[in-house]
Amino acid sequence: MKKLVYYAVLFVFSFVIQFLCSKYINVLGIFPNFILLVVVYFGLSKKTVTAHLMGFLFGLMWDVFSTDIFGVRAVMFTIVSYLSGRIFKSFDINEIFSQFFIVFLAEVIYWLGFTLIPFIILGNSVPAADYIEIILTIIIAPAIFRFLNKVILV
Repeated sequence: MKKLVYYAVLFVFSFVIQFLCSKYINVLGIFPNFILLVVVYFGLSKKTVTAHLMGFLFGLMWDVFSTDIFGVRAVMFTIVSYLSGRIFKSFDINEIFSQFFIVFLAEVIYWLGFTLIPFIILGNSVPAADYIEIILTIIIAPAIFRFLNKVILV
């Protein structure tokens, strides 16, 4: 029960940071993807089921409040948590360059899925990558990972 409450508080806190603080932490109106960083961190540091569940719930909740195709973020965050846990588990998550590399690949996978799924389903044109968001997310990754290392005790 303690873990459940703890994860629920982290879940709410992550959404507050992502959506309410984004107007203060941005460059040219573009803000980093904090939730992706939390999902990657869970994939690297927690059990597989916990990481997948958190990735799915983060994506599902974001999909509920967005106007995009329902379920795309849930699928993408689940895939990112899976790949983080399976492929990058051997990486040292406390090493800054490892964090940069893992978050870069997670952002690319997220972006590819988030643009290709609507392209396949709706036939929309594929927009150019949002390089600023990718760069911002990579830059803040070490700070967020360090914060999560200190905060996540269970």
